[in-house]
Amino acid sequence: MLGGLRTAVIQAIGLATLAALIGGGGLGRLVFLGVGQLATDLILLGVLPVVALSLAADAGLAALQSWLSRRHGGAA
Repeated sequence: MLGGLRTAVIQAIGLATLAALIGGGGLGRLVFLGVGQLATDLILLGVLPVVALSLAADAGLAALQSWLSRRHGGAA
């Protein structure tokens, strides 16, 4: 069950980045501003925090899944 939640959270983070295309702002704004100006530094300034957030969310939910699995003796 938590495997699906992990996937959904990562997808939500990615889609929140794409929200900049419709004026949503956020870190995606830096990415698309950098793409428009061919500025690698702006692209990285937006992409690296998104990647870090995705990895942290996945690691946190994986740890929660593992803990729940050990605690309840089954698949979480």
